[in-house]
Amino acid sequence: MKSESRFLFVMLGFVLVLGAGLAALSYYNRPPQPPAVRETEIKLSDLLVSGKPEKGNPNARVVIVEFSDLQCPSCSRGNDTIEQLLLRYEGKIRLVYRHYPLDIHERARMYAMAAEAAHRQGKFWEMQDLIFNEQNATQKRLEEFAKSLGLNLEQFRKDMNSREVAQVIAEDLATGQRFGVSSTPTYFLFVGDKGRMIKGHTSLAAEVQPVMEGDS
Repeated sequence: MKSESRFLFVMLGFVLVLGAGLAALSYYNRPPQPPAVRETEIKLSDLLVSGKPEKGNPNARVVIVEFSDLQCPSCSRGNDTIEQLLLRYEGKIRLVYRHYPLDIHERARMYAMAAEAAHRQGKFWEMQDLIFNEQNATQKRLEEFAKSLGLNLEQFRKDMNSREVAQVIAEDLATGQRFGVSSTPTYFLFVGDKGRMIKGHTSLAAEVQPVMEGDS
């Protein structure tokens, strides 16, 4: 009986040591994670292009350039954060939107096309909100959204399938890739022309608050 107990304790110790070793190996071999926030040499003028969807004060000193995927759940939550910031600091922030549909989201590019088509009729933000509220929307459902927003449905369909709209999205993607965007949402927070990159919505409010309250 004693020998059996001793054997069990030895085996238990072996399993614990092996588990700890594997955990340590996994930790030290994992790829380094990029910081959620980092200063950047990118200038605001590098990311501003006329005609992009934007809201807030166009003359604000603080500018957020957002790269977002409309099928991304984190982007939807990030949109809630953005809305809270715009409300809390009304008139003090300018938000500029850039498309960044990820390949891992099969409908992201279609949603970007729909939002951009709606933008051409002045309803980008309304379409964005409808898509964020229903991130499994089909092509038919997007047309229902367009109809509910009072869009010219024939023009909406035409724009959704146009080379011009596809090119706008491709240019946004290329810009994001050129400046280090690899996931969504990614924000560039500028105070004047000095900027920092923020990956993920959870860090956004924490970075904006001290800027708006004069601590940074």
